[in-house]
Amino acid sequence: MNTKIIASLGPASCDLNTVINLCKEGVSGFRINFAHGNEELWKSMVENVLRAESICSKPLAIIGDLRGPSIRLGELNGQIAVKKGETIKLVLSERSEGRELPLPVKEVYEQLEVGDLIIMSDGKFRFRVSEIGEFVELTALTDALISSRNTIAVANKEFDLPLLREKDLADIEFAVKNKFSYIGLSYVKSSSDLEMLRKVIKKSGGERTKIIAKIETKSAVKNLDEIVELCDAVLVARGDLGMNFGLEEIPYLQRKIIKRSIEIGKPVILATQLLESMIENPIPTRAEVVDISTATSEGVDALMLTGETAIGKHPVEAVRWLRKIIETTERKLTINKFRDVKGLNERFAKGVVELAEDINSKLVVFSKFGNTPRRMALLRPAVEFYVGTPDIEVARALSILWGIKAYEISALDYDEGLEKTYEFLKKKEELRFGDLVIMAYGLKEQEQAIKLRRVS
Repeated sequence: MNTKIIASLGPASCDLNTVINLCKEGVSGFRINFAHGNEELWKSMVENVLRAESICSKPLAIIGDLRGPSIRLGELNGQIAVKKGETIKLVLSERSEGRELPLPVKEVYEQLEVGDLIIMSDGKFRFRVSEIGEFVELTALTDALISSRNTIAVANKEFDLPLLREKDLADIEFAVKNKFSYIGLSYVKSSSDLEMLRKVIKKSGGERTKIIAKIETKSAVKNLDEIVELCDAVLVARGDLGMNFGLEEIPYLQRKIIKRSIEIGKPVILATQLLESMIENPIPTRAEVVDISTATSEGVDALMLTGETAIGKHPVEAVRWLRKIIETTERKLTINKFRDVKGLNERFAKGVVELAEDINSKLVVFSKFGNTPRRMALLRPAVEFYVGTPDIEVARALSILWGIKAYEISALDYDEGLEKTYEFLKKKEELRFGDLVIMAYGLKEQEQAIKLRRVS
């Protein structure tokens, strides 16, 4: 399986046994959503992922998802059901005890106008602002079941909200301290947002922590190239895209973002409603299967499950189904390749990949910093692709990239590392008698190495 799986942790999946089972079913990375829970809960999640990493003997990336300038309801006293045509109050508050909806974001609350369309729950629930007085009155355009912390969007409006609040700064400190591989930023609008986050992360000591830019606003789509250039990975956040654009535009936007990210040279992740029905049901719908197959064939690096594994009734089954769909698609359909290489290092990577594909060999790379395997992964190699690295943090970051099977291999130099990786893979029976193997490492003191070997 070349397309990787990322699972969101939550009440349905935060215990050690479930994390291990998710890992065994093919999960390569775990997402922790800082919009829910607290540091004590997140710390236990991190510990369980590290235990699973040791038990399953494979590096696992941990992704921290900042709340950022997202607009969310406050705390409700239980779920609130609203029927189409009913009205409900929206109040400026952190929490509500009755049937009022609390909105703790003053900058948004005070700018609402009669006629505004308010969208919740990835576009499933819609309300119209029907009156403004002591409170904001909403009229339901659909049936809705509203929960605490639901994300909301106001159609055709973007608000000038602080990129990072105090909570986000504390969450960044937590992520850096616990060596998260990636931090995801919501509601990115321009490259300056990423520059600000990068400075905060570095100030917290996270020079090696990578940034995922979540593309979910109209400004992000407009400024796509500059955002992709500055981030380390891209996430196509279809939930909020579907609240900021017409739903009919999502397939086009999805393909555009995936294609452009790979062209520029950045990994790309797709999320939201991949297996939404499996939050309740043990098997997916046919439409979900087609959706996942389409995304896989478009060449995404990874598919991310959110509610399916965080709060769903069947988290392990959801991952199992996702893996089955990915494997079948990769076996029977062509995976899109968009990459046009430039520069010596990229051309070297392309040459090695094409050589391995031409002679149908396995590809083994040793890398200290992960740069060469990252370039190779962007080419979507049609051969088995293994990477050895002496740095577990590099291995974890590489683990969610297309096609890479990364392992921690202790070595003092590149030649020793390449040989140790080769012998390690033989012991694991990843390399078998008679296999052709291309072995390589990237630019090292103006020297690059390629070796061809048949396993004996």
